[in-house]
Amino acid sequence: MSLIKDLVVEKAIELADCIKELEEYKEFLKNEEKLKNDEIAQRMLLEFQRKQQDFVMKQMAGEFDQKLLNDLTDLQAKLNARESVVRFIESYNKLLSVIGEILEIIGDRIDLDLEEVYKH
Repeated sequence: MSLIKDLVVEKAIELADCIKELEEYKEFLKNEEKLKNDEIAQRMLLEFQRKQQDFVMKQMAGEFDQKLLNDLTDLQAKLNARESVVRFIESYNKLLSVIGEILEIIGDRIDLDLEEVYKH
C-alpha cells in the first residue's frame, strides 16, 4: 500500500508529463543521444572513469599518483573540447535548473525551505 494519496500520484505523473514537453527536456534527450552515439567520447569517458577510480583507490590507500592526475587532467580537457560532451553538459544543467525551479515552487507553496532543513 502506497503512502502517497492517489491524487498526489496523479498530479506527480501530470507534472512529469509536462516536464517531458519542455524544450529543455527535449534538448537534453537529443544531446544525450548524440553523446551516446559519439564513439570517441564514449571511449574517453570510459577511460576517464577507470582512471578516476584508480586515482581514488590510490588516494584511499594513501598514495598520490601525479602521472595519473596528469592523465585525468588531459582527458578532462579533451572531453571538454568535444562538442557532444559540451552540449550534453549544458542541456543537463539547463534541465536541472528547470527542475530546481519546480522544486522551489513546490517548496514555497507548502512552506518548506529545503535548504534550511538540510542546514540543521
